[in-house]
Amino acid sequence: MSSTDKLSEKTTNSKGCSTSSGILSTISRGKRPRHIFALVYGADGVGKSTMCSHAPNPVFIGAEKGTEQLDVARFPQTESIGELLAQIRALQNEKHEFDSVALDSLDWIEPLIWKAVCDEGKVETIEQYAAGYGKGYVRALDLWRTLLRELSILNEKMHVLLIGHAQIKSFQDPELPAAYDRYQLKINDKAAALVREAADAVLFARFETDLVKIRRSKPRAGGEGNRIMYTESRPGWDAKNRFNLPFVMPLDWKTFRRGNSGLLRAQGQRQRQG
Repeated sequence: MSSTDKLSEKTTNSKGCSTSSGILSTISRGKRPRHIFALVYGADGVGKSTMCSHAPNPVFIGAEKGTEQLDVARFPQTESIGELLAQIRALQNEKHEFDSVALDSLDWIEPLIWKAVCDEGKVETIEQYAAGYGKGYVRALDLWRTLLRELSILNEKMHVLLIGHAQIKSFQDPELPAAYDRYQLKINDKAAALVREAADAVLFARFETDLVKIRRSKPRAGGEGNRIMYTESRPGWDAKNRFNLPFVMPLDWKTFRRGNSGLLRAQGQRQRQG
């Protein structure tokens, strides 16, 4: 019997009805608990790494200086994208105690990717790769896809948290007559699009700021130092979430976890399996 015949083979249940024992029998229904794949990005010093350090049993890859005062597990600093991928695959395949991995940060990873492209093409700059015309950036996207694919595999057993910095760039909305400034992830635009697409949640972190006007003076920015994160896009920034989270939340892992019942179920499953 061919594989096609086997897939279309039918059986008879106790009521005498014909039922398929092939592809249709694999259909499932309902929500599927899974670990979180999130990107947290924002200004320097807002507390992105601190938030991720409160995730369940985290280990940091590429930990920047901002984590030196945090009591967290970390891999040694890597010098190549190959070493970085080896660390991720070790978490995939070896037994360990960790439930979360944080990559700190994406704008530290991008130079490693560009260096790999330059080494492959035996050139000094990514613009020179394969005689130019943007081919180096196209090749870099292949390596970004490889990294995100390996992280997606790892996400089956751990929370994956990506940390990035923000920069202000001019954005031309095709539906508006003039460009405006907005916060964007501080890596190549096409690479940033790949990362945003892969993540379940894109969280934009900032200090809560108000404009204060005193008499006839120009408005001044003011705030109490409250750290917040946005979970939905607006003209001023990119953000998203697949968990029906509030539009704005404190920049705090416990609050994020309480707002995400899917994360709680996935974490509980892992604890029971352990």
